[in-house]
Amino acid sequence: MFENERIDIIAYAAIIAIALGIIVSIFFISVDTESYSALYIIPNSTILNSNDNSLIFGYGVRSFETGRTDYELNMYSADVQVNNKKFSLNTDEILEERIKIILPLETQFPDKISLKLNTGKTLEEVHFWLK
Repeated sequence: MFENERIDIIAYAAIIAIALGIIVSIFFISVDTESYSALYIIPNSTILNSNDNSLIFGYGVRSFETGRTDYELNMYSADVQVNNKKFSLNTDEILEERIKIILPLETQFPDKISLKLNTGKTLEEVHFWLK
């Protein structure tokens, strides 16, 4: 009789352990959804026109955020803001575009062109240099 009680206790302990394992797994799977956005410069897309001091380049944003996210993208030549754009993306949506910006007249080379993407929660930045 004592051995049957021990088997029952072990069976209950195993059932409780399995149930707790499933609950903890579900918790970590549902909580561990990392949200972020990817901001990037499209390779070999940069064209500098020294005649009118303009720059054409391509960039992209891919949303890995949960749900629809509002973005603000600021573009800088050195520390001078040269462009601003607001847009929204859904999860896994991609925005890629080519843009033309006019560099400030006082631009000195090498010049750092930076893009700063604000989601309201995080700030992402990429940059490249003009020589």
